[in-house]
Amino acid sequence: MRSLGNHVGSVKASALRWLLEPSDPPIRMFTLTDVLGRSGHDEEVKIARRNIRDYRPVLDLEKTQLEGGYWPPKESCYDPKFSATVWQLMILAEMGVQRAPWIDSAVARVFQQHLMDDGSLDHEVCFSGHMARTLTVLGYGDDARVRRLLEWLPEQQLEDGGWNCDYPRYNPKHSSFMSTICPLWACSELPPTTLTRKLRRSLERGAEFLLAHRVYKSDRDWRPVELHRKRPGPDDPLFTPGLITRFHFPMYYYYDALHGLRVLTQIGYEDDERISDAIHLVLSKKTPEGKWPLEGDWVREGADEKRKTLVTIEQLQKPSKWITLNCYRVLVKTGGLELPA
Repeated sequence: MRSLGNHVGSVKASALRWLLEPSDPPIRMFTLTDVLGRSGHDEEVKIARRNIRDYRPVLDLEKTQLEGGYWPPKESCYDPKFSATVWQLMILAEMGVQRAPWIDSAVARVFQQHLMDDGSLDHEVCFSGHMARTLTVLGYGDDARVRRLLEWLPEQQLEDGGWNCDYPRYNPKHSSFMSTICPLWACSELPPTTLTRKLRRSLERGAEFLLAHRVYKSDRDWRPVELHRKRPGPDDPLFTPGLITRFHFPMYYYYDALHGLRVLTQIGYEDDERISDAIHLVLSKKTPEGKWPLEGDWVREGADEKRKTLVTIEQLQKPSKWITLNCYRVLVKTGGLELPA
């Protein structure tokens, strides 16, 4: 993969300064650590981490949390998407929020309402996978319930190496990108030395499923399930034929090519030739200013007008700090990025 030749991208100094602006502390922190390689003990990193609590989306979510540690409704942490408790925890984890009493109360409610006797959350792969990742990032990686969640996931893996949330109810024969990325993302947050043999083998099989499809090239028509019922019309300015090649934030439990790359490069497949098409896709979307736009967020692009989010983070079709950060995260690992001197 290191043979990208003249397709190697460069970080413009102005774009880097943009990502490092103090007004967006989580983006500044992750740029310092994930792009520039600073240690978590670096003073600038520690300052940015402390300031995440004052980041507007984080403040808005904390303000809207109700007494009892949840975001409505009271009876479920999962439904409706994307306004219930689970989805707020996912966003907070992506923003680098640290464990705190108000987070503890929400996590306790998730386990109270959704933890099953087999160790899963509602016997559901996507739910269990994305929450295993979220809880690990939020600081609950040593919790026995999280470890049990992780150990449950390989038991649901299909013969082709991936996962499908329709298993075992409808006995699917083919895995889906969307279901597969959730367990892989969870395992990507674990220190390699903590992976059991069972999890390591599961991780390898799941990664091979995505790589066999060259990250985003399916052998069937892949779309989020909502779009099988309602798809934006051709006159919609946001319409494109392939949502999987459109870059989104936040991801929730969905999938796109950038998300697949982010996870695969995080678990050690940055040199695999089969990610090269997806890398070229990333580079093709970079603007002359060295930035990438937010192309979708699963709600405003028309996936389902009944769903809503509690916070709006960035504008669609405008340069996005979060998408640009994720592109840089991937390209730094593949050697496809030249940092300014």
